[in-house]
Amino acid sequence: MMDFSPFVLMVLKWVLLITVLVIGFFVFSSSQKFAKGSSRKKMSFRNKRIPYAVEIELTKDQRFNPSIIEMTVTNTGTKEIDLYAPVIIFKRWFSKRKFRVLKVEHSEIYPILVDPGKTYFLDISLDQFYETVPELQLACRMRIEMKSQNGKKFKSQTIRLKWF
Repeated sequence: MMDFSPFVLMVLKWVLLITVLVIGFFVFSSSQKFAKGSSRKKMSFRNKRIPYAVEIELTKDQRFNPSIIEMTVTNTGTKEIDLYAPVIIFKRWFSKRKFRVLKVEHSEIYPILVDPGKTYFLDISLDQFYETVPELQLACRMRIEMKSQNGKKFKSQTIRLKWF
């Protein structure tokens, strides 16, 4: 059998004692949380209605290299909401280019008022962006952000335009 020096034995005893105390503390604190009950709210299967909520959805006309993106803005809240013009964000690796939509078919319609449960559609042609800024053809991903007049920002999911 191996013999340990008294110093090593003392260090091992202290390490074992501290380990037992830490494990005991965690077991005791978790049992106290269990006895008091969870501080979280009870699970509910009903959707909680938020007063100001908007869902922005993007759909492509083609799987890769789409030329038209359809933006669908749905007010899922309980109150009507004013939305400013959408900001289109093109992404490639670590770079971003942002564009604000100012006019739709030569008319200024923003800010737009969307009633609860109503939907607003907008078709965005990417060719106009590619003609003015040719380097955007290298962008791999795209998303849209809209701000409301009360300062809340709503974002769409990021869609993939191409792989590389």
